[in-house]
Amino acid sequence: MARMKTCECGCNETSKNEFLPGHDQKLRVLLEQRVGGLLALRSLIEAVQEYQSGEWTEQQLGQHVRKLFRRS
Repeated sequence: MARMKTCECGCNETSKNEFLPGHDQKLRVLLEQRVGGLLALRSLIEAVQEYQSGEWTEQQLGQHVRKLFRRS
């Protein structure tokens, strides 16, 4: 029998998988809303990638994150 886990979307329901059906999209929508939309989420991910690759400093990343969350 598969071990039940807590759904990763934050609903606290149990599931055999990481998410209950459709709850991966529920989490995606919640994350988009928190950062200010899909384009802002893309911008955040791209900024983290630039920081990770050494193209941005920690200060540049922090400034970008603060700017994104001021808009949302």
